[in-house]
Amino acid sequence: MAVGGNPTAALYSGINTKRITTAAFVLTGTLAGLAALVLSARSHAARPDVVQGMELDVIAAVILGGCSLFGGRGYILGTLFGSLIIGTLNNGLVLLGVSSPMQLVIKGAIIVAAVAFTKR
Repeated sequence: MAVGGNPTAALYSGINTKRITTAAFVLTGTLAGLAALVLSARSHAARPDVVQGMELDVIAAVILGGCSLFGGRGYILGTLFGSLIIGTLNNGLVLLGVSSPMQLVIKGAIIVAAVAFTKR
């Protein structure tokens, strides 16, 4: 966060910004590759369109976890709880037999409600 928020101040305070930025990108790429391996093992195929449309789930999980769209701080533990809520919601909607377009509407309504709640 120190490097991304103000890299010049981080550099002047003695943080090796190039090393931290490189390490962050390497860690992100490694974890994305690991997630791709797990997903392809679960689906028994390596298709690039398997996760199409999951962007809404990610945004909803982060917002439900307490991160504001208008700036501020986000916490990993809150995002973890938000992703558990969204995962449970997805599973429940599938078990109830709700159609895919209606699932998107419900998730969108949850995002709008969470944003309205954090705006207050």
